[in-house]
Amino acid sequence: MESTILPQFDRNNGWLEILPPLAPSNVAHGNLKADVAIIGAGFTGLAAARRLADLWPDKSIVLLEADRVGNTSAGRSSGFAIDQAHNIRAKNFAAGLEAEQNQIKLNRAGQSYLREIVQENRIDCDWDESGKVHAAATKMGEQKLHAYAKHMDLLKLSYSWNDSVAMKTLTGSNFYQLGLHTPGTIVMQPAKLVLGLAKSLPKNVTLYEQSAVQTINFASPHELVLAEAQITTKSIILANNGFASQFGFYQKNLIPLVTWGSLTRTLNQEEQEMLGGMATWNIIPADPFGTSARRISGNRILIRNIYSYSSKLNAKESDRLWVKAKHEKSLRNRFPMLKDLTFDYTWGGPLSLSQNGQPVFGDLAPNVYGAFCLNGVGIARGTILGKLLAEHIAGKASSLLDIINNADRPNKLPPRPFLDWGVKLNFANRRRIAGLEL
Repeated sequence: MESTILPQFDRNNGWLEILPPLAPSNVAHGNLKADVAIIGAGFTGLAAARRLADLWPDKSIVLLEADRVGNTSAGRSSGFAIDQAHNIRAKNFAAGLEAEQNQIKLNRAGQSYLREIVQENRIDCDWDESGKVHAAATKMGEQKLHAYAKHMDLLKLSYSWNDSVAMKTLTGSNFYQLGLHTPGTIVMQPAKLVLGLAKSLPKNVTLYEQSAVQTINFASPHELVLAEAQITTKSIILANNGFASQFGFYQKNLIPLVTWGSLTRTLNQEEQEMLGGMATWNIIPADPFGTSARRISGNRILIRNIYSYSSKLNAKESDRLWVKAKHEKSLRNRFPMLKDLTFDYTWGGPLSLSQNGQPVFGDLAPNVYGAFCLNGVGIARGTILGKLLAEHIAGKASSLLDIINNADRPNKLPPRPFLDWGVKLNFANRRRIAGLEL
């Protein structure tokens, strides 16, 4: 099976660009052999490689990344490892209580596994367990927060309220009228995290970057064809999110999207004094189609909003420029005192959603496995699904594995072009409804 679309990533990812330059990449060359080949070195692929290497220390594992670790979707996220999420498909925040409780169990297990790795390997990634604040700027947003709080009550999850004075004390802005703080979220610098995860992989894992898989022969043993290499392997794991459909799996079930972020230049001393507020904070919008915002160490502000439909999976430059203008408006609305503050970077990151909110997990074909379609909760969910997939392959049972094995899989979507029209119209309407929350 030949991939018709290969991942393409620009160098506008602010999370990566503010770090020191990367060392030269290890590119796959020649004829190679491995017991397991994992495609995709995001949170899922990294977790699968680490856990499988622990369970099978005598087997060889290759981890293949099309670009550079830290520059792909995992390193382009907003940096929230969320235990309980409100999703962009639902009109309300969640549907079934038991299903939501199971999702929280999975997400918290992903957080715990990440925490264990970060602490054991002393990964410097600005790890912060202070939680997140769902923030509202409008009466509609406040209503959504109160609805969300009722759902939190049903789940018996803790939270606390921030009034407008507390929100200004936190952010320095008069924009937010109400906030709901939830303590279960972990935030970090995502590019630093994935780089640290990659650097600390077990010795029986070999990471190849800038090594996109172009063709897979699914006969046994499997053969992977790359630009400069051919890999023979007994087993394949697909951990490349929406791009997994390029190899023939769930082609009619995944909605390909690009999410967008922008990072400002460093605030100067005068701007820091004008803004006030806390040194760092983490805002999630009251409306799922609103704006996430963070003030990060180093005195920069992150603005993240806009889901754009992308049938070709990769971000387009025309969309990037359109989004940048939208982000500038969101920045000015929140921080009018910072009238001269500009963005250094604006970037997109591809992901995939399913209509019913379910992921792909498990056996795809003989000795071919997958964990993808993470529905926008890639850090915690991607990590635990990668770990559980390794345990599934190794035959290690657990209650968490039972949860994901018993869950539904992505349902089929309407055919194109009806899908294209429907998603674009839905997203435009949801952006309109979000209003000032965007």
